[in-house]
Amino acid sequence: MREKLPRITAAKALPDQRLSINFEDGWKATVNLGDFIEAFPVLAPLADPALFRKMKVEEWGSGVTWDDEGPLSIAATTLYRLAAEQAEEPARRFDAWMITNGLSATRAAEALGMTRRSIISYRTGARPVPTYINLACIGWEAARGGRQTHAH
Repeated sequence: MREKLPRITAAKALPDQRLSINFEDGWKATVNLGDFIEAFPVLAPLADPALFRKMKVEEWGSGVTWDDEGPLSIAATTLYRLAAEQAEEPARRFDAWMITNGLSATRAAEALGMTRRSIISYRTGARPVPTYINLACIGWEAARGGRQTHAH
């Protein structure tokens, strides 16, 4: 699926704190940001529908912003991960796990005790991602103090 960081080519604010996003790799997704906004106090102003509608794509597609790339911004990698998790597509979730944790196919294979070939098969959707691999990813993150999720 991905060999580089996700970039956004277009995005549109939707009602109920949702975004419709087109990624550079051709994937189109809708992401609900309600829980994410609640989790980060700095993003609280985005609960205002009038402000939320003023979203713009950042330069180079590196994220979306409501204040010209200030604190009211969310990185494309975070949006990709959230969209993948919400889409419930196993290959997308696995891809998002690798991106979020900065893992190449080789490093992911080492982390999970697998072959690089298996990692690529899961990431591209050529093979279904087994439940135990999803659990291993969760465990790997937990062993490292959890995912490093941040607004931007």
